Amino acid sequence: MDWNDLRYLLAVHRHGSLARAAKELKVTKATASRRLAALEKALGVKVVERRPAGLVITDAGREAISAAERVDAAIGSLQDRLSTGGDARPRGSVRLTAPQWLAARFIIPALPELKAQYPDLDVQLVGTNQILNLAQREADVAIRNVRPTHKSLASRKLVPLGGCVYASRLYLARRGRPRCPEALDGHDVLVYETLGGMPGFEWMRDPARGGRIAFRANDPEALIGAATAGLGLCAVPCLLGDPEPTLARVETLGYAKCDMFLVTHTETNRTPRVRAVTDFIGTMFQKNRAAIEG
Repeated sequence: MDWNDLRYLLAVHRHGSLARAAKELKVTKATASRRLAALEKALGVKVVERRPAGLVITDAGREAISAAERVDAAIGSLQDRLSTGGDARPRGSVRLTAPQWLAARFIIPALPELKAQYPDLDVQLVGTNQILNLAQREADVAIRNVRPTHKSLASRKLVPLGGCVYASRLYLARRGRPRCPEALDGHDVLVYETLGGMPGFEWMRDPARGGRIAFRANDPEALIGAATAGLGLCAVPCLLGDPEPTLARVETLGYAKCDMFLVTHTETNRTPRVRAVTDFIGTMFQKNRAAIEG
């Protein structure tokens, strides 16, 4: 078997189609298809099923992917070690992913300090509300509010993220403050488009509480904007709500916090480049503990 052919199976797994896999590997679709066929011939089993809707990974294919991910991780780790030539100074690229609002408000302002410490380090920041797959090497480091379960990933707890319900002072003067979470009658609520949002405030969607959903968004920055405009009540991280001068906490609706995790790949988390970034983020969270916990 040509181990290089495993890259084509991994690419199909990551992108869901032969065309996108070929684009990642900078080959034609026909070449990618031939390499998959060569892999299947060498293994003696089908790793993908070709259906009208696209390619579907078989059970054998999933086993091959598991092995391929370990090979890919080992090669990545070897490249890290060899590229430094024994030099322990952090250098090279680190792909860091975090929620868009956290990247914009918290991480980007701190990057000049990191760059001053490690001028040979190239941080590629991906601010997104989507969860990138570290096991498939879509990122090197991630900040998440869910502990990963994949065996190839390692995680450590950061400072918990606190959140409250906020509303504009004009809105509260006009509508009054809710007495408790069970009595939202007469109030408009601003919620996430999906079932996500600030953990601990899922009850704001419950129609039995009496609130009327007046606005939906898929990002807490948008909820802050809507609340500032006087559209209603929103539950967001204190790190976002507290700095807004026109907003006030609605203490009667409580406070909640969720764990935050720094996630890395087990094969690379001890390399100088990744360790420099994770240590910096850990220190940055500790320095700003009061603001993050709210």
